[in-house]
Amino acid sequence: MSFIPPYDNKQDDLLQQLFNELFREHEHKLYAFAAKVLRSDAQTKDIVQDVFLKLWTIREQLHEIENMDAFLYRLTENRVYDYLRAAATREKTRQELWHRVQAVTDTGTIPLEAKEYHQLVQQAIEQLSPQRKTIYLLSKEDGLKQQQIADELQLSPHTVRNHLAEAFRSIRNYVKRNLNGFFSFL
Repeated sequence: MSFIPPYDNKQDDLLQQLFNELFREHEHKLYAFAAKVLRSDAQTKDIVQDVFLKLWTIREQLHEIENMDAFLYRLTENRVYDYLRAAATREKTRQELWHRVQAVTDTGTIPLEAKEYHQLVQQAIEQLSPQRKTIYLLSKEDGLKQQQIADELQLSPHTVRNHLAEAFRSIRNYVKRNLNGFFSFL
């Protein structure tokens, strides 16, 4: 996971050596710290890489940092919070969009194209595996949060999150494959 460009002069060589030592010493501890919160290997790796990228960009000020452990943990914690805030915003936007679509659907005044689209979505939902369909419907129709679904079905929140992500992906792919020129006017 070394992403450090080579440098020629002595000071840069010393900084690179110091950086490499810091990376080797702290990478696994920071990964474990972030993984406890995120429970996603890919996101955790991205955050740890961002932390060390930030450290690399300020490498010339490394000598000014009095407590490197505290500095790196704070930097990691901030990156985790940033990620969680962004994820919460994405989920909130997705929920709002879903509720708006449901409101239009419930009024009974749906244009023909929207009805066809809604039918495609319903067909896609029917194509989901039983467990994935149950999780999706508990989330979208019953409005349960991921933790509530996990508790009700006795699953881990990570499993619920994965099933929801796969359900969205499957539905989106099914609709794309079956649109038959639905959006040809765009």
